Amino acid sequence: MSGLRAVLRFAAAALVALIFTTASSQQAAAQCNFFLPCPAPAATIGSVQASSQGSLFDIGSHFQTRLGALASSRTAASTGNNPQGGGADPTYDRYRTWFEGYGTTSRTDAQGEFLGDRRRTYGGIAGIGVSVTPGVTFGLSVDSGRSDIDVPGASGRIDLTQVGVIGAFERGPWALGATVIHGFGTVHSSRFDAGGISSASYHARLWGAMSELSYFVPLPNNSRFVPKITFDWLRSSTDNFTETGGIAPVAGSGVTANRIRMLIGGEIGHSWLVGRQIFDFAVYAKLVENLQQNIGDLVISDATVGSPPQLVSGVRESSAGADAGAAFSVKISPLTRLYAAYDGRFRGNLTSHSGTFGAEFRW
Repeated sequence: MSGLRAVLRFAAAALVALIFTTASSQQAAAQCNFFLPCPAPAATIGSVQASSQGSLFDIGSHFQTRLGALASSRTAASTGNNPQGGGADPTYDRYRTWFEGYGTTSRTDAQGEFLGDRRRTYGGIAGIGVSVTPGVTFGLSVDSGRSDIDVPGASGRIDLTQVGVIGAFERGPWALGATVIHGFGTVHSSRFDAGGISSASYHARLWGAMSELSYFVPLPNNSRFVPKITFDWLRSSTDNFTETGGIAPVAGSGVTANRIRMLIGGEIGHSWLVGRQIFDFAVYAKLVENLQQNIGDLVISDATVGSPPQLVSGVRESSAGADAGAAFSVKISPLTRLYAAYDGRFRGNLTSHSGTFGAEFRW
């Protein structure tokens, strides 16, 4: 047990260090003054809004990734198989519930009118699943999180709640997982001008679906290789808004964005037994192709000076990229599993890192 406690302490410390060390390195948007002129209102509020759209996609992708991982039961630490053999049959537990805490840091490079951003997200996930029959599982999960956005001369915050439905079907070495999610929340923005702070608050919504097909290939010494192909779809929308405060508040139009992706890759994992605890470690990598990205343009109007509306283009991810990550879990009893995971997204103009620590209980 002392070895197990050391492993758990190390995993918790690593997750805390990932979240808080990275977060502390982010710089807040500088307040502008006589010596530091403010960027144009269209550039700052347009960047906050564009970053909000990117953040909604990032939050939705993270939730889909976690639901996909929770839908699978293809590791010894999750099914209860004995890695040392001995003819033990996998345990069949009809119900399970899970609780997770996570933190994410993201950075998007400047492009066009977009000034670039840094985002930090933290939140929690809880859910429950039921095995209708061996190989057929359904579940319901809720994610509640907050994202802080920093762009030059402005900042923003998104409070978002997501609800997800999971379906998982396994037959022999084949497995098919499907998820559907819906999110709703509020975007808050504030920027600095010579007269003070202009702020706005408006609603945001998110819809998504994902399907993943995998094939389990057992390897010697309790190892495995699992090739996977995944398709996902996300749609986000934000409402019209009007700023208040400052000397030059502006109004902005609602924006709708859609994205369809294909991911091809696989997972390599290994399980082993220490005393009565079953340990499992896995790494994965996927090539990502954005098949379609339709990001709406933002129309900025400044009624105080009577200037014509300005068009701010939405921010798009690079068409190709990669996702990669790792997960460590330990089944400390027949009904309890603890786990930690890292998920990374790497694009030509975007990087995102997520750390998760969770617990699963079965009965």
